Amino acid sequence: MSLARRDLLVALGGTAAGALAGLGTDREVEAAHDRVPLPFYGSAASGVRPDQSRPGADHGRVVWSGARGPGSKRLALTFDDGPDPDWTPRVLAALTRHATVATFFVRGDHLTAHPQVHADSLAAGHELGNHSWDHPDLGRLALAEVADQLSRTSTAIEHLTGRRPTLMRPPYGHLAGSTVLGAAEAGLTTVLWSTQVHEDRFTTHPDGIVGDVRAHVAPGDILLAHDSGSADRAVTIDHLDALLAGLRTDGYDLVTVSQLLAPTGTTLPGP
Repeated sequence: MSLARRDLLVALGGTAAGALAGLGTDREVEAAHDRVPLPFYGSAASGVRPDQSRPGADHGRVVWSGARGPGSKRLALTFDDGPDPDWTPRVLAALTRHATVATFFVRGDHLTAHPQVHADSLAAGHELGNHSWDHPDLGRLALAEVADQLSRTSTAIEHLTGRRPTLMRPPYGHLAGSTVLGAAEAGLTTVLWSTQVHEDRFTTHPDGIVGDVRAHVAPGDILLAHDSGSADRAVTIDHLDALLAGLRTDGYDLVTVSQLLAPTGTTLPGP
């Protein structure tokens, strides 16, 4: 970067920062922050390595859903934030009763605290994905911090199951350049979702949650639910049998995310 350009950026940053002191409303403060230039390298927004070295991956992948081709009614049910020693076994039991599978995006700290919960999950056909170590907002972290969050969690999953995960889901669905790069360098596909279970909307009439999900899902969807967290999420757990039965009645084939994303005819590794 030329000296003149660097001096200009520093001057702009100083001007915007000085202006903050004279602003009275939150909206004005936010607008002024938007005018402060971000560092070119090293911030969470940057998808370039802080030292400008060659990235450890030549591409990355972010997905929201699977293929929506004609004749296919596949759907991937996913659960975030576990494992929880009370809720997750209930989810696993319901999945067993309905002979179906799901993908669990686990927190590394929760998995380490409750390893027995998912001890047999891969053998049952389920899938474990990386949901960070302790659920920070990865969209605000620099590359080294993102890499640490993902590495520790993938190591915990591999230690338990013997298989390193290939999928990650960022907490809150927040992405920044450092998140995309960190996931790509770790060999992880970033998985978001195309529809979700809105537990918080049905606390006063919980029976409505099943019909709501059935009305909004579409073939190829990645469906977000939770098996840990606030009390309102128990609505999903309490109605999971009815939800699974309803989706099956609607003709859906529930698969793991990796199965949903795999090209037609691809054979994935077994348990």
